Amino acid sequence: MQANNATGLTDIQMMDGKLFKLIVARIEDYAIYMIDPNGYILSWNKGAENIKGYTDDEVIGKHVSIFYTPQDIKNNVPRINLNEALKNGVHEDEGWRVRKDGTLFWANVVFTTIYNEDGHLTGFAKVTRDITERKKNEDRKTLINAELEMRVKENTEKIIANETRFRQLIENSYDGILLIEKKLNVIYRSKSSQRIDGWQNNEGLAVTITDLAHPHDREMLERVITGLLKHPATTVISTYRSRHKNGNYIWLECVFTNMTNDVNINAIVCNFRDVTEKKKAEEEIKQLNETLERKVIERTTQLEAANKELEAFSYSVSHDLRTPLRAVNGYAIMLREDFGEMLGAEGNRIIDTITNNARLMGQLIDDLLTFSRTGRKELQLFDVNMHKLAAACTRELLENVPGNYKINIDELPACKADSSMIKQVWMNLIGNAIKYSSKADDPEIEIGFIAGNDRHTYFIKDNGVGFDMQYSDKLFGIFQRLHRMDEFEGTGVGLALVKRIIDKHEGKVWAESQPGRGAVFYFSLPCNK
Repeated sequence: MQANNATGLTDIQMMDGKLFKLIVARIEDYAIYMIDPNGYILSWNKGAENIKGYTDDEVIGKHVSIFYTPQDIKNNVPRINLNEALKNGVHEDEGWRVRKDGTLFWANVVFTTIYNEDGHLTGFAKVTRDITERKKNEDRKTLINAELEMRVKENTEKIIANETRFRQLIENSYDGILLIEKKLNVIYRSKSSQRIDGWQNNEGLAVTITDLAHPHDREMLERVITGLLKHPATTVISTYRSRHKNGNYIWLECVFTNMTNDVNINAIVCNFRDVTEKKKAEEEIKQLNETLERKVIERTTQLEAANKELEAFSYSVSHDLRTPLRAVNGYAIMLREDFGEMLGAEGNRIIDTITNNARLMGQLIDDLLTFSRTGRKELQLFDVNMHKLAAACTRELLENVPGNYKINIDELPACKADSSMIKQVWMNLIGNAIKYSSKADDPEIEIGFIAGNDRHTYFIKDNGVGFDMQYSDKLFGIFQRLHRMDEFEGTGVGLALVKRIIDKHEGKVWAESQPGRGAVFYFSLPCNK
């Protein structure tokens, strides 16, 4: 090993010093520069220009206070930081810094005191990183990790002296840095890598990077690096488990750059960081998703069982309840035909009440069965002429209704819908308008629509009794009624059926009204349905 007579440095030391200076000069994501003992800037790298906005011509010779806020300057923060570095050798600080254009960014800054071979202070090495986004994301508890920061890119174009100065700059990097030879032995470890995996630069150098990999990840890592070695000057990213010095495994995310074709480096450069916590969070999310999927399956099974029970109930209602109901109605009619004169007016009134309630009970059974079947029925979508359908429903509903109704039907746009279900909607809403306007002196009903960008809204407006809007939340619930049975007959199922049908069509239904001033019922359907 030959020493340089002028400097006393070995050739290898000079090569390493130039290597580190070259690496620093090409780093674009960290501001790395030198300042003299009084805080004036002596050097400037590309990362400093990117972060702070100044070129080296604009900034060299300036005082570092130009990067501080007026309040920090007033509080003498620049001098305090230098004093702390002088006192402790290294000082780390975070705070707002000012770019050339006046904008602020949150910076992480490391000051390192530099001495010459005689032990005299020559200045400070300063490493600045823009961590504004990380600062913002710290308050977001639901985020697992901030996105991975850009890795330090290493290049070798020049070899320059002064190993100690630039080695200290590299050692303050937040990423671990390894140099790996072609046989995969680690020939250099930065101090920052020791903070991550516990291995020091002089430990385990004979152990390959794949030897430290988890047995389940070793084959994958060997395949990645073998492929990388075939393509010089390329970069790959790999995530795997590596053995910590204390024996446990941690997750590392590594950026491997093949620099074996560069005579100054002749190695694979690896920048890595610990992503164990991120992996744990991802695993927790995976387990939560699996739990959710299992619960969905269980809930689906429960719903299928409930549907089977509902089908059984519907069968019972359809067959078992109708028989005694028909018997009650039949015997009441026979009683009136055979003994009507003997029963008198009160007896015949009671029989009428029995037959009327039997009829209402039969209608309620029909409505409940329709409501139940609608929930299970699959939509059969076709083009529906809404104008003709609304007009046909109106004629059908008015056939046996006394009174002179004034009904106006606008030209209604067609839509894609299940025609039988949409007919149920028109029958219920128009039927309600006829029923609740029947006591008006001049009952009037208007059927129209409101065009929209992505949906058509149809409405049925009447001048009937209306209702109080504070009870509007009850309108579309099953068996919910806003009027007494002796005022207006009904089963309390119709509007609930309307809502179920419109929901199946991915639409909406609602109403507006005032007591004594009529009501307007709206339902909307997507235009593309």
